Amino acid sequence: MKHEATDLDHPAPQGPSGPSLKLVALLVVVIALAIFFFQNGQDASIDFLWLDGTWPVWTVIGISVAAGVVLDRLFTWQWRRARRRKQAAGD
Repeated sequence: MKHEATDLDHPAPQGPSGPSLKLVALLVVVIALAIFFFQNGQDASIDFLWLDGTWPVWTVIGISVAAGVVLDRLFTWQWRRARRRKQAAGD
């Protein structure tokens, strides 16, 4: 008699299941920023280069967050590029 493999013959995969810790942290930060945006609806006087005026605080916060993300990506890209060049030169 031949034994046919079934799902019961194979152990269940081991390891973490569900969302990753990074995804949960990202969601917490996004929710916190959304709450912060909506709680700061007042206007603020802005004087930056040629941009003068009164803007909502949530707009200023959003622009600051976007600028921070862009700067992070640029510095990370430059750092990785320099590291790759250094490794290529050392080979």
